Amino acid sequence: MSFSTILTRSFAVLTTALILSLSVQAQQPSAAQIEQFKQLPRAQQEALAKQYGVDISQLTGNSSASRLQENAVAPLQQVEQKTSTNTARSAPKASGLPRFGESLFDANISTFSPVANAPVPENYRLGPDDTLLVQVYGKQNDMYELVVNREGNVNLPDLGPANVAGLTYLEASELIRNRITAANIGLQAAVTMGQLRTINIFIAGEARNPGMYAVSALTSVTQALFVSGGVSDIGSLRDIKVTRSGKTVANFDLYELLLRGQNSNDIILQHGDVLFISPVGTMVTIEGEVQRPAHYELAQSENLNTLIAMAGGLKAGALSNAIKVQRTSAAGRELVTVDLSNKSQQNFSLKAGDHVIVSQLSARVLEQVTIAGAVARPGQYAWNQGLHLHDILTNVWSDLINTTDADYALVVRKLNNRGDVEVIQFNLLDALKVNSMPQSPLRLQAQDIVLVFNQGNQSYQRDVLNAHIKSAVEERLAQFNNNSLLAGDVAGNFFRSLEGKNASIGASQFTNAEQNLSPSGIVESYIASMLNQLFFEPSYIGLSKHLTRRELLFPLLQMLRKQSNNIQQLPIVSISGDVKVAGEYPLPVNGRVSMLVKAAGGLNSSAFPERAELSRFIQQAGDIKLNQQNINIDLAKMLTDADTDMPLASRDRLNVLTTPDWSHVRLVNVQGEVKFPGTYQVLKGEKLSEVIKRAGGFTSNAYPYGAVFTRENIKRREQEQAERLMQQLRADIASKSLTSNSIVPNASGAPSIAMIQELQAIEPVGRLAIDLDNIMMGQTEFDIELDNNDAIFIPRKQNSITVMGEVQHPGSHRYRSGLNVKDYLSLAGGSRKRADEQRVFVIRADGSVMVPGSNSWFSAANDELKPGDTIIMPLDTEYKDSLSTWAQVTQIFYQTAVAIAALNSF
Repeated sequence: MSFSTILTRSFAVLTTALILSLSVQAQQPSAAQIEQFKQLPRAQQEALAKQYGVDISQLTGNSSASRLQENAVAPLQQVEQKTSTNTARSAPKASGLPRFGESLFDANISTFSPVANAPVPENYRLGPDDTLLVQVYGKQNDMYELVVNREGNVNLPDLGPANVAGLTYLEASELIRNRITAANIGLQAAVTMGQLRTINIFIAGEARNPGMYAVSALTSVTQALFVSGGVSDIGSLRDIKVTRSGKTVANFDLYELLLRGQNSNDIILQHGDVLFISPVGTMVTIEGEVQRPAHYELAQSENLNTLIAMAGGLKAGALSNAIKVQRTSAAGRELVTVDLSNKSQQNFSLKAGDHVIVSQLSARVLEQVTIAGAVARPGQYAWNQGLHLHDILTNVWSDLINTTDADYALVVRKLNNRGDVEVIQFNLLDALKVNSMPQSPLRLQAQDIVLVFNQGNQSYQRDVLNAHIKSAVEERLAQFNNNSLLAGDVAGNFFRSLEGKNASIGASQFTNAEQNLSPSGIVESYIASMLNQLFFEPSYIGLSKHLTRRELLFPLLQMLRKQSNNIQQLPIVSISGDVKVAGEYPLPVNGRVSMLVKAAGGLNSSAFPERAELSRFIQQAGDIKLNQQNINIDLAKMLTDADTDMPLASRDRLNVLTTPDWSHVRLVNVQGEVKFPGTYQVLKGEKLSEVIKRAGGFTSNAYPYGAVFTRENIKRREQEQAERLMQQLRADIASKSLTSNSIVPNASGAPSIAMIQELQAIEPVGRLAIDLDNIMMGQTEFDIELDNNDAIFIPRKQNSITVMGEVQHPGSHRYRSGLNVKDYLSLAGGSRKRADEQRVFVIRADGSVMVPGSNSWFSAANDELKPGDTIIMPLDTEYKDSLSTWAQVTQIFYQTAVAIAALNSF
């Protein structure tokens, strides 16, 4: 009775035999046995495996047949190579290019034998150790596992041996089915392949790991290459031979598989086959504008066209009529240029070591025009004969932006092959179809550059330009950990620095080693490079509408400077003075004064057009001295009358003067006891008395003697004086602490520190003492000219005298005629202990200071006081710390307090 029948009758016996068979290395369980074991519950599987010491993972894999196949095939063991070829693969080639096809073998895979459940081809020939699975069905259901023995036979149950060696899988299947069907009525058989036999092959030549390998019987040439790790660095991918019984049965070219998908010579290997990898043949290199630059191996009769096809063909921007071939010969290195557009050169033969370089087409297009600046879509446009500007900018509303200057535009036109240019100035609206036809159509030529500017020195969507610069340089600035350079208007900040240097922005300025540049140098160099390529690089042309007038003109001015020499004059003029955008401008063809004014954005409203000055350099024939001629011109007449418009010459400078006595608006604030208080606009030279008369004069309750007049520049000077005093106080306190035995207190409550803090908190008033009574009486020596932001406050009539400082009861007292300083101090309770009675003073209501008699304050009995006056009893500074500046500080405190009190009394 067969072993499979026993499995059917006794499941326990099956399991025991299966585990025992796994414990013996010489025997292996069949696929059917493993399938029966997998039907057991998980707990029973683990118990049986533990009992017989078998790894359960060997029995419960995803595919039993695959697991058996892995045990039958010797896996590839990566061994350390002692030769240099092992490290050469990872090392980059001298040119930095890979070898085509080499990466195919870089995957880290342990074995490349076919999986066991892969379909077996019908022409597969059986041999010893192959296994056939036969399932009998009908009146009896059985499963048989038939192994081909060394004699080539399989033992059919109850039928005896059948020789299948050398038969194909299809022929053997038909033989077995016919034998079983003929011998047993009512039985049918199905035959499938089980475990495949293992064959030994030898891999020789320039393999990465040559030697003998045990592989599956379905292993092909490519799979054998994977098993051996691929070819070595000097191994050929195109000359791989399969030798069987001393004869070559196949020549395999891996390029056919990689480039064309053809595997006709990828035959199935047999036991004893030798796979021989020849040394590499003709190796050439191609790089540049091809789809797949690399090192390629050429076969015989293959040429440049074949190499380009291997590299995936040329890119769209390849220069096909000037392909360079670098070649080494016995005479030395030589360079050959091949024109693929010439049919006779398309089959150019290559030699080993040739280096083919496919260059890129020039980015410059001959038949084109460029529109840059303040237009909706700046860029490069195709040129054709008879093209006008209004053919490109067809609609003023949609093709221009809201900041476009319609009065000033330029055409930069190429004159010769040397690159010299001339500049043509025109009115943009006249050149476009404003109504139905352009007033002055502008005909363009090939390679023309049209520059359209923003109004004045404005820009358009500046944040777009700054964001581009930030993204371009922030990676290079990361090494400095400083991004503060990218704050604000990056383009404007660095352009001003660049323009100030007035340096030529050649390419060499941006090719400096970046590690030697400062952070600001990196940003400035990038902006310089961007401006240098502004008219030719498409991405930069698109950003040109965000540039100001000066920035857009900068590269053009550099071009004009470079082309000038001792024969050709510098075509640049300049304008200064009262214009919107002063600076240098290109001298256009037939340039005149009015054109320069338009280039500068026009005159300001404060300009004086009746007179301007044109400065010109003149050099007489034979005279080495350069003279300057200054010409006074009537600019207003030139701007309106074309016949009087004066032509310009190289390096002319036009200075536009400002209208005499022209200034900004002056506003004076008049408040208090006037009939019409408010803010009045005054002219330059207008006096205070005149403004008070315009305000209707004083009311009946006005007290002109106590008027408070403030001025902004006086306020600033007071602030500066207070800051100097604070510095002096700090120095005195520090000096005192070093020279005295006692340390000056520095806590927040200390008198000296508290005094400094109070002084810092003072807000200057900017009061100017005036005698308003004499001013209104017509005394011109007391009257003052008014300035912008001046303010005057006329208080009500005062009837009090204020006593402040070191007295017992500071406060205000009713004014009584005949009382003097002594009397009012007595009313305040007299002086305190720390009072400085020798330095008492009076701050008059008009802001002036009156010091009583020279000997003592008692001698001031005859000094007359007026309503609104303030008596100050100062602190004895010598009693405190002997600091000489305290008296000045005290006076600042009281004068400011009195002025503020007067303003608040209204």
